Amino acid sequence: MEIIAFLNDKIIWGAPMICAMLFTGVYFSVKSRFFQVRKFGLILKSTVFSREKRGENGTSPFQAMCQALAATLGTGNIAGVGSALAIGGAGAVFWMWVCAVFGMMTGFAENVLGFLYRKRDKNGNFHGGAMFYIRDGLEKKSALKRIAKPLSLVYAGLCLLAGFGMGNAAQMNSAAEALKVGFGLPPIVTGIALAALAAVVVFGGVNRIASFSAKIVPIMSGFYIIGSAYILIANAARLPEVFGEIFGSAFGVSAVGGGIFGAAVKTAVSMGFKRGAFSNEAGLGTSVFAHTASDIKSAKICGMWSVFEVFFDTIVMCGLTAVVLLTSGCGLPDKSAALSCVSEQTQYFRLDESDRIILQSGSNGEKAICFGVHGEQFYAEIPNSAPYSNVMQITGISRGGKMVGADIEPVSGAGLASIAFKTQFGDWAGGVLSVLVAMFAFSTVIGWSYFGSEAARFLFGNRAEKPFLAIFTAFSVVGAAVNMALTWGIADMLNGLMALPNLFAVFALRKEVINELKK
Repeated sequence: MEIIAFLNDKIIWGAPMICAMLFTGVYFSVKSRFFQVRKFGLILKSTVFSREKRGENGTSPFQAMCQALAATLGTGNIAGVGSALAIGGAGAVFWMWVCAVFGMMTGFAENVLGFLYRKRDKNGNFHGGAMFYIRDGLEKKSALKRIAKPLSLVYAGLCLLAGFGMGNAAQMNSAAEALKVGFGLPPIVTGIALAALAAVVVFGGVNRIASFSAKIVPIMSGFYIIGSAYILIANAARLPEVFGEIFGSAFGVSAVGGGIFGAAVKTAVSMGFKRGAFSNEAGLGTSVFAHTASDIKSAKICGMWSVFEVFFDTIVMCGLTAVVLLTSGCGLPDKSAALSCVSEQTQYFRLDESDRIILQSGSNGEKAICFGVHGEQFYAEIPNSAPYSNVMQITGISRGGKMVGADIEPVSGAGLASIAFKTQFGDWAGGVLSVLVAMFAFSTVIGWSYFGSEAARFLFGNRAEKPFLAIFTAFSVVGAAVNMALTWGIADMLNGLMALPNLFAVFALRKEVINELKK
């Protein structure tokens, strides 16, 4: 686990990767004169508000967008955002938004190229993916011809593996944990049940996957948006404080003394980009699979669908989650209030700026924190797998009817969202959120089953599709029971490795994207 963490933090998701993702998005934003902002009204009119219907073959553009969103609207929007806040602090939200704003144009470029290089099989169905423009696009450039095919095979291989990580194990693990907390279901039961349901959908082909996605995405998104909006309205008075924390922490400005924490800023930027990429997948080339399989009419419209997808996924859904979590954190008692009434019943409290645990080195370890409870001194060993924690849970330890200590642990991931919903709606909301988390996770597994099968088809031919789907659905059972930290670490690593060949090809073929943008 330490090796994976080192690779992610120091190499794969270090400064070079963040700069590469940011540079690609900034380049296309500047060359298009910020098309994603300037023409956002046109983008909406040409996509979600258009009346374009499904053609004779393939899926409709709306179904394709729902399929792409089904793959991206996973646990990254809930557990991933909670993880980003717990590790990177409120500032990570700002950098997630930055990642999304520029990622819109990266997604636009990917899907324009995906449309231009997609293939049609003998049955009239479209097949596309980043590996096609990596291979066929780079082959047209004499200086890059030799690496075109190997690079496309590397990308397809990484995509196939990522399907088991980000697209399966990470999702099933979160779903299993959510249903265990909400209803006491053993992870193995959740894994078997969801694997069986997934098999029914994925073996029906791209049309059944798209049809399923077009039904489930609006439903689960609608419920989540309504619940989140209610929490924000109920806590509207706290919003200025929350947004102040987001923008202040993004640049390391402490609320206490105006200090600057270099390590904290670095962590916020890193987590913002990692979780942003995990959520919207802009730069990874995955949405190309869904959009290029549809009966879309032009490369430019194909790119516009991706712009809206990134906007909805990260700006809207992740943004809602982040603000809800931070707002609910403001509503929790502070450390002093929580420690004045410790009991065997688990309670939650927030850490003020001066209380937060910041390890300047960013290394893993344990830090002993001394708390005073009823005049006594207790020492709680708080494990720090990350340099920042915001919300804590405390459970008193009793011996002979007397409090002798307390277990204190940081809360992150879907647990933060559960606290937010329970605080506002009551304990029953925890069960509802558990179901929503499971739905988000399941939809991602469905979407990624198609992405992975297309990668398998590219690598091994058409006959590889069914065996891949069989292994993929069976692996869901394993994914429900594996270690969560290890799963997310591997998923982050594969995401970063996928981005490298894709970003290289997108930038190498940039002139084709700009030409389509001018039409």
